[in-house]
Amino acid sequence: MQSPRLFTASVAIALGLTGSAYAQSSAVLPHADSPYIYVMSNDIYANSVAVLKRSIFGGLDKVAVVPTGGVGVGVGTTAPPPDPLGSQNALLKSDDGRWLFATNAGSNQISVFAIRGSQLILTDVVASGGSYPVSVAQRGNRVYVLNSAGASNVAVFELNANGHLTAVVSETRVIGTDQALVGNQPNVGMTPAELQLTPDGQWLAVAVKDASAKGWFELFSVDRHGNLAQDPTITPSNDPQPFGFAFDTRGHLITSEAAGSAASSYSVARDGHLQAISSDVANGQAAACWLAVSGRYAFTANAGKGNISAYRIGESGALTLIGNGVAATLESGAAPTDLKVSPDGLFLYVGNSLGGDVDSYLILPEGQLFKVGQTAVFPGASGMQGLAL
Repeated sequence: MQSPRLFTASVAIALGLTGSAYAQSSAVLPHADSPYIYVMSNDIYANSVAVLKRSIFGGLDKVAVVPTGGVGVGVGTTAPPPDPLGSQNALLKSDDGRWLFATNAGSNQISVFAIRGSQLILTDVVASGGSYPVSVAQRGNRVYVLNSAGASNVAVFELNANGHLTAVVSETRVIGTDQALVGNQPNVGMTPAELQLTPDGQWLAVAVKDASAKGWFELFSVDRHGNLAQDPTITPSNDPQPFGFAFDTRGHLITSEAAGSAASSYSVARDGHLQAISSDVANGQAAACWLAVSGRYAFTANAGKGNISAYRIGESGALTLIGNGVAATLESGAAPTDLKVSPDGLFLYVGNSLGGDVDSYLILPEGQLFKVGQTAVFPGASGMQGLAL
């Protein structure tokens, strides 16, 4: 059977790409991990997670759907579909691949699953420590949850060997937004979008949207026990809505910007301030909300145009838009609401909430995308959001 790398090489050759270009791209790919991909329904009546298995060719097969024990919010009430959560990393796999964490925004709960091959075993469902949980970060036995409605906060939990979470109430930190629920959803243009630890584990970064002015980032120092500093270091964003973000291999923070449909990059200073490298590199599309990094490339999912943009990341962290800003176009009427790169760096997976499916792309040299499949997961336009690998 052909290996994924040989398959990638053969496709590259078929598309007329040079051997040196392929070698340069594949040299930065990490080791392969689990073949399973997880998608969250965010169902308004009973939230669940679908388990999809990836073939060596990048296609997906749905093998199971497992209830979270909590409730999602469906399509939401204050913003049009397809973005009810206004966040990234609503579903997260642990660093060691043993656990899966799911947010239940409708019931203010976090669910924990033990990953056993193709099986998910529910081990705990706990209160999220706030209102409207939308994003999760994890390092070791510490789990950090972003609650985005009301007085938004970061709630901290201890994870034990049995997959149970215990709240560390003294570690709760308030974020500077206060958006009431209208129906079952806050104004997601004015809420925190994501939290994530820096690669060295020294900072917990939070992206905060403010559609009425300018957004910002809050970075909390993290000590060796996983405890957070009382006060964050705050860096303003040029864009009102910094949204999804990820770190490249050199520790640069790469973020999407929804208002300007752009991307920016930053270095993290020793005091936690972000220093701009590339600012507001527009892709010419609309609503660049979710972002994924693969080696020297970053990809944004543009909900307003139903397409994907690709950027090249230089050694310094500088961003360059690739081509005309459209690396791939989803089917007519689609609206991407998340995207993630496979652990081996070969494939990009894009969640399409309006269609209820996941589109699969092979990542080719120079950041090009080649579609290899589409898999139905949940009913279309029902609020599906959250993708983890």
